[in-house]
This record gives sequence, structure tokens and C-alpha cells, in this order.
Amino acid sequence: MKVTERTLVELCRRVNGDQLKCWNSGLKVERCGNEYILIRLIRKPKEGQPRYLDIYSGSPREVKAFIDGYVHAAELTNRGD
Repeated sequence: MKVTERTLVELCRRVNGDQLKCWNSGLKVERCGNEYILIRLIRKPKEGQPRYLDIYSGSPREVKAFIDGYVHAAELTNRGD
């Protein structure tokens, strides 16, 4: 299956509304040339804290794999495992 920009955007939207809903941050994907950058957006940053962090960059497949791993870790954290 080909991973497109639309696929990554929809994945981030779904994850933000489900697994990361109770977190203080969400995910966003931006295209930069041939690569994609995964950004962690802080929802309510504290004073002196950055509003966002670039957490990964790579091909669409690499970014999707990173998101899948990030979501798996978030699910484990949400359950308390």
C-alpha cells in the first residue's frame, strides 16, 4: 500500500482524537521537499516551553511506521502498562 500525504494527515487526525485525546500534545505532518516532518504540537504550552517539537523526519513509510510506534507507546501509557 502506498503511503501518501493524505494518509499521514488522516492518521494524525484520527490519533489526535482518539489515543492522544487526553494528552497535552498532538501530532501533525508537514511536507518538506521529498521528506515529511512529524511535529508534536503542545496544546497548552507553559511559559518558556516550545509550542512544537520536530520529532521525526523521513519518507512517508518511515513516518507512518514512527506514528504507529508512537501510538502503541501512547496506548500502553494510557492503560498504565
